[in-house]
Amino acid sequence: MKQSSAKAAIGLALAGGLLMLAALPNEVAGQSNPGRQGKLVFAGSATYPPFQWLDRHDQAKGFVIDLQESMARHAGIDAEHRLMEWDSALQEVQDGKADAIALFAAEERAPFLDFTEPFYYLFHGIFSHDDGEHFSSLAALEGHRAAVVAGSHAAARLAEEYPDIPLVPVATEYDCLRAVQARQAEACIEASLTSMRHAAEMNVRQSSPPFWPQPYVFGVRKGNTAMLDWLEHQLAVVMADGTFNDIYQQWRPELEWRKPSIIDSLRTFAWVFAILLLMALMGFSFSWYLKRQVSLRTRLLSQELKARSRLEEELRYQAEHDTLTGLPSRTTFIESLDRRLQEERDWDPTVILLRLLNIDQLTSMFGYHFGHEALLIGFSKHLESLNFAQVGHFGSGVFAILLKQDMCHEEIALLVNKSLTIDTISIDVHVAMGICEGRVKREGQTSSEAEELVRRAMTAYSSATETGRPWRTYNPDLEPDPNDLLLLQDFRRHGTRDMHLLYQPKLDLAGGYIKGAEALIRWEHPQLGNVSPAHFIPLLEETGLITRLTYWVIEEAMHAAERCRAYDKNFCISVNISSRDLMEGSTLVDFIKQREISEHKQALCLEITETGVIQDQGHAQKVIEELHEANISCAVDDFGTGYASLSYLSAFSVDEVKMDRSFISNMLENRRHRTIISSTISLAHELGLQVTAEGVEDTATLRKLAAMGCDTAQGYVISKPIAERELHQLIGRRHFSETPP
Repeated sequence: MKQSSAKAAIGLALAGGLLMLAALPNEVAGQSNPGRQGKLVFAGSATYPPFQWLDRHDQAKGFVIDLQESMARHAGIDAEHRLMEWDSALQEVQDGKADAIALFAAEERAPFLDFTEPFYYLFHGIFSHDDGEHFSSLAALEGHRAAVVAGSHAAARLAEEYPDIPLVPVATEYDCLRAVQARQAEACIEASLTSMRHAAEMNVRQSSPPFWPQPYVFGVRKGNTAMLDWLEHQLAVVMADGTFNDIYQQWRPELEWRKPSIIDSLRTFAWVFAILLLMALMGFSFSWYLKRQVSLRTRLLSQELKARSRLEEELRYQAEHDTLTGLPSRTTFIESLDRRLQEERDWDPTVILLRLLNIDQLTSMFGYHFGHEALLIGFSKHLESLNFAQVGHFGSGVFAILLKQDMCHEEIALLVNKSLTIDTISIDVHVAMGICEGRVKREGQTSSEAEELVRRAMTAYSSATETGRPWRTYNPDLEPDPNDLLLLQDFRRHGTRDMHLLYQPKLDLAGGYIKGAEALIRWEHPQLGNVSPAHFIPLLEETGLITRLTYWVIEEAMHAAERCRAYDKNFCISVNISSRDLMEGSTLVDFIKQREISEHKQALCLEITETGVIQDQGHAQKVIEELHEANISCAVDDFGTGYASLSYLSAFSVDEVKMDRSFISNMLENRRHRTIISSTISLAHELGLQVTAEGVEDTATLRKLAAMGCDTAQGYVISKPIAERELHQLIGRRHFSETPP
């Protein structure tokens, strides 16, 4: 009866937990721990309430503690167990020093505790002395002393329902049974399951059927709804996923423990004897059957082992080879090369890294299956047919080759750049190659020699693609400049912190006054010193960081223009922008508009390189028109050095043409250059454009330009790049008195 009642209680608890999980709202099921950050504190006693015992090392263990640990693990937090006297444990929860306590859901505790759904049911029983009167009911105890744990459910209920039973209060469950052992009480009333274990060590036994089924729950401080919902959710989770059942089965011998009797021993012996007898009687009958089964199972096991071995080989092959082409993967190629390098110390390898250049174009043209997969498979078979020492595919159309013998680069290129026929379609293959020849010295190297060879081949390949060459052989000069890496790293970290602007004045040749200036950036690096713009600007353009620099220069130039207009209300400052900046379009325009420069008409001029303008004529025209609407003028910089001609000027609403210094520097000696300059000035004026000459180095050239009708000029004959405060001193002074005839 006792075991069936306990199991029924477990079933009720499990059913209640599953219903509780279904009923929980989504916001509760997903909430985090409402207790202490990263920790849930449980209070309890080492000997009371039930389900907790002490082992020989005085470390508390038990069903409830394991359940608490599992709930905490599911939530990803730690559980702390504070074991103390029972009354102190209750007080810890009431005071908020502990989050929860496992106990009976008694009515007298309801005013100061809230309870979760039950996760177990306990029964009480009467424990009597073996040599005394055996009490089978509470009514039979009237007039007899009964030991109970002070403050327990049994003590409260006996005092209320059976006032005629004299109570002997004790501190713990163990003390309750000891009181019966020592004849200090005729009986002990306590939880059956846990008390039976202590009773087995004494001359005490349970003399009544189980009664008072009590739900065992977690209690939290009254009103702590968040903790109550969180505990109910975690209980439902561990019940639903089987964790609760696993814990129960682990502790089942303890929870359903009872002292073995002589009848139990005889019953066990009888079963063992019967089984042995049955096996002896049936042994001969089943011997053939067993041999057959062993043979069958051995054969099945052998087949399973073979299948597992084949599966392991397939998985190993897939891990070591490219899935699409079947060639060795990058890791396998490097490992194989490393082994060969170690075995052949005198061998000088040649490693080639190549990529199909037109794979992306073919993929977009023919689709992924044909243009990508079929092409890679066909090309990999072609490479294998060339009988190289080793071929690998690193993915995305990147192949690696290890040469078996010395071959010239032209011969290798002819072999790999062969037309392929795929599904009756002939495809011309175009590749770029990086070649690394010879061994690698190992001093200071952290990677393997094979990895270094492949890295160098990749460096050579990158150089080949950048320069448009079919191949490139590695040499140390191809390595990235460490100073460039330092510059990029510092720019990403500190931006323009170490940069400043200088201004090169622009002279109005008609009036002789400084009417504008070009903003020029300078970088005083703390380690590398003065870094040339010709070096760091292309570097920032390649890495996509130039826009950040451009916006800073524009903003600084706008502030400088505003200050210069205190000396000349029509003063204008020019800023160079890259083609990348121009292609950003609306982003650039929005940035300038947010700086509220539109109220200062044409205080800012953007100088755009000629090649930058013609990359996308339609987009460039739209951006320039938007800049005009924001009162920003635009100039074509370095005119005459790009791929465009004067005819392109008719397509864009630019305001100024800046003739490149390569025409200006020797115009007095070079008649052709004078003719080009004169024609450019005439045509630009016909189109309503201003003309600026760059790089004027002497007064004679300056006078000649003025005579030819050039509008403005800049160069060292006028002024070198200067700071803003020096620029202020030049504004308003006449620097050139000769005017064109």
